[in-house]
Amino acid sequence: MDKEKLSTQSLVFGILSLVFTELSILGIIFGAIGKGKAKKFAAENGGAVTGKAKVGKILSTLGLVFSIIGLVCTVIIALACIASPEFRQTLMSSYGF
Repeated sequence: MDKEKLSTQSLVFGILSLVFTELSILGIIFGAIGKGKAKKFAAENGGAVTGKAKVGKILSTLGLVFSIIGLVCTVIIALACIASPEFRQTLMSSYGF
């Protein structure tokens, strides 16, 4: 595959991973794809990641980290809410359980 195309794809997926950080799963998927494209670029470029591919790899890594942190925080908050007796009581009274 053309190296220029791979570097552009890495950059685009890196940007998408940051844009979709709030939707953790999409951020993780786009981040992983962006890092894969940067890795493929490095393999075709003698091991060096340069230009747009380097920026794409950095953005993909940031998107992955932020998405994983967001996902972990969401799970912790959900578990805390479910474990809370006040939350369960509110849920039961609101929905008639």
